[in-house]
Amino acid sequence: MLVWHAETAQDLYDFILKGFIVAEQPDVHIPIAVCCDGFFVTHTKDTVNMTPVDKCLTPYDPYKSPVPCMDMEIAPMRMMRDPFVMKSNYISYSTHASWQQEIKAAVERSRKHTIPLLDGLIDEENTDREILIVGSGTAVSQSREAIRLLEEDGVKVGLVKIKTIRPFPFEEIKRVTKNAKHIIVPEFNVGGWLAREIKAIIPNNERVYEGPHVCGGMTMPSEVIVEQIKIHLGMETEKLRM
Repeated sequence: MLVWHAETAQDLYDFILKGFIVAEQPDVHIPIAVCCDGFFVTHTKDTVNMTPVDKCLTPYDPYKSPVPCMDMEIAPMRMMRDPFVMKSNYISYSTHASWQQEIKAAVERSRKHTIPLLDGLIDEENTDREILIVGSGTAVSQSREAIRLLEEDGVKVGLVKIKTIRPFPFEEIKRVTKNAKHIIVPEFNVGGWLAREIKAIIPNNERVYEGPHVCGGMTMPSEVIVEQIKIHLGMETEKLRM
């Protein structure tokens, strides 16, 4: 499936509408998950720019679907009809294996539809700086304030916002981080999956600093990001009271 990660309520509103457009493309046609961080986006009040009343999504045309519209639109029907699947375990396993490959291919084909709608898979701010914060979702919002606080102390930091998890912006991340000496990845999870993904695709991945991390549902004050960056850089910092 496709996975997009919204930073704000505006992102969430826009991504839901644009997600229909991408997911229903005949060469994509897989589910999409538009995600946001619970409580921080779902339980807050914000102003959102709405779509004009004279505009609407293009009606879904089932006859452009890669699956015949009279058939069940669930795997593995896209590859074979169920009588064959039921007759042989070998055919069943082969069908499911082919379906998994097709899902991955569909995710990759979605890039060309996603990039113009979202204006790229990532957003970049001052990525020529030696210190970069790379994040997604609410961690980006907290990082913006952390960058402002750091600049008051003379520390210049750039920002990379990842908007889509699937497809993952492999080439974009490699491009924007190629000159960075320190890559900070704050995350609203304790596993650090985003940092691991970034480490897996860039050269000299010792530049990636995993953290700070907080458990799901916990807040990540911008001051915590500032403190962790200063500690990583060997700067003096005051111990925060949590």
